[in-house]
Amino acid sequence: MLSFNNYINNCGVVRIPLYSILVIDTLMNWKKIGFSDGEGKVYEAILRSENPNLQLIHEYTGIERRNVYDIINKLISKGLVNYNIEDKKKIYHITHPKQILTYLNEQEQEIDQARLEVAKELPNMIKLFESSKEEIKVRVYRGKESVKTIYEDLLNYPDNYFIGANWGVKRYLGNFWNKWNARRIERKVFWHDILISEPLVTTLTPYKKEKLKFYEYKLLPHEFNSPHFIVVFGNKVANIIWSENPFAFVLENQGVAKNYMNYFNFLWKRLPKPKNG
Repeated sequence: MLSFNNYINNCGVVRIPLYSILVIDTLMNWKKIGFSDGEGKVYEAILRSENPNLQLIHEYTGIERRNVYDIINKLISKGLVNYNIEDKKKIYHITHPKQILTYLNEQEQEIDQARLEVAKELPNMIKLFESSKEEIKVRVYRGKESVKTIYEDLLNYPDNYFIGANWGVKRYLGNFWNKWNARRIERKVFWHDILISEPLVTTLTPYKKEKLKFYEYKLLPHEFNSPHFIVVFGNKVANIIWSENPFAFVLENQGVAKNYMNYFNFLWKRLPKPKNG
C-alpha cells in the first residue's frame, strides 16, 4: 500500500505521480543486457521519480526495502546511480543514461580479456581434463600360451622396463624364450631390467656369457624374491606371476604407465651397478 505522505508538498497539497497509480511498461528488457529484473525496476523507479528515497523506491517497485538497498548498491558500483543526503536521508539519482553503454563496453572489454586468459590456459585445462577422464583398460591372461601374447606385444615397443624380474620366462617358456629373444635382438628392443638377486646366479650366468644385446640390468637386494614382476612398455603395465599355470593382467593407461616409470627410475638411480654387469 502506498504511503502518500511522501507526495505531500510544503503547502499540504497531495501530488501523486502517474507512475504510482498506473501500470508502467518497462523501457527495455533488462535481462537481455545482463541486468536482473530488480535492477531494471529500481533503475526505472529512480529515473521516473523526483528525488526518490529508499522508501519511495520500495513502494514504487514492490521490492522489499532490504533488497532495494542491495540493488541500489549494485547500480552504484556499476556507475549508474549516485546519491546525495537531504535531511539525513539518501536521495538517489541516475547518472546520464549513456553510462549504461559505458558500463556494457567495460564489461565487454573485461569479457574479451577473460577470453584471452581462458584461451591461454585452455590447452592445459583440456590436458588435465582428458587425463582425469582417461579410461583404464584391463586385460587378464591365464596360462602359458596366453602370457606369450604379452611377450609378443613387448616386441612392438622399443624399450621394455622390468621391475622385480626373475627370469621366469626362461624357466617356464624355455623354447619360446630362445626364439623370441632372437627376434627381440633383431628388432633392437632394449630391455632395462631390475632383477631380484636370488636365484639369479644360475639362470643369469649363461646369458652373461652370451653377452645379451640391447640389455642392461641392476640387482635388487636379497630380501626381494617373488614369482611376481612388472614390465612397463609404452602406455601399458603388465603384472605377471610365474608358475606352471602363469597368471597376468595388463593395465593400459598413460597416467598409470607414467607412475610406474617414475617408480622404475627411482629404483634404477639408487641401485648400484652390478659387479659383473
